Amino acid sequence: MRSILLMLLLLPCLLKALEQPALRAIVSDSNTPPYAIFAADGVPQAGLSKDIIDELARQLGRPVTYLNLPRTRVEQWLLEGQAELACFLNPDWVTQPDKLLWTDALFSTQQLLVRLRGTEPVSAIQHLADKRVGTTWGFTYPELEQVFRLGDVIRDDAHSLESNLLRLKQGRLDVVMTVDLSYLFYVKTTQDQSFAADPLWSAPPSVYCALSQHNATLALQLKQQFTTLVQSGFIQQRLAFYMGR
Repeated sequence: MRSILLMLLLLPCLLKALEQPALRAIVSDSNTPPYAIFAADGVPQAGLSKDIIDELARQLGRPVTYLNLPRTRVEQWLLEGQAELACFLNPDWVTQPDKLLWTDALFSTQQLLVRLRGTEPVSAIQHLADKRVGTTWGFTYPELEQVFRLGDVIRDDAHSLESNLLRLKQGRLDVVMTVDLSYLFYVKTTQDQSFAADPLWSAPPSVYCALSQHNATLALQLKQQFTTLVQSGFIQQRLAFYMGR
């Protein structure tokens, strides 16, 4: 009897969600854990991105369709209106930021240069001269773009942090560029003590969600709801969970 009553209470919410078109959210598998954790079939099953977007959709009473795209196609799909949102971006990391609507900053992320434990720290750009830096395919690194372009520092892409760290162990890279959340989660889950990490010399950038402006009304609604989500402390709580704090 209690189960029947619960179903009757939930029925209006379920019907409302079914009436609403699904939010199309891009979560690229180039986002390292815990930003995104994928099942074997390539569908997001956990991680910070899914936590945030699932909560956003719950508050709006809408279903979600997750789109797993290469990082290089994310901006194009937002501009073309093939998706409504993508998170963990920054206006400096896309080519046409003015054509997207941006949420409030979700949080700041410290960029790190990971090296083998016992090697010399990397605390200035000069320390990277002629070094091979492990980076993530499709990602932009504004602080290093000029030296990459000039060839003073060698950019060497891989699809995942784990792949880059393996190559670092093998001596195929000198250093790996990543962010604090990904690195701390890797150490927490693997207990691998092979590495040390130095913060990048630039200020930690903020990350945002980028919203497609093809449906202006929906974009503004999403932006407002993200503001509520940030102010509620939900995102900071999930960050603390993944960082083990």
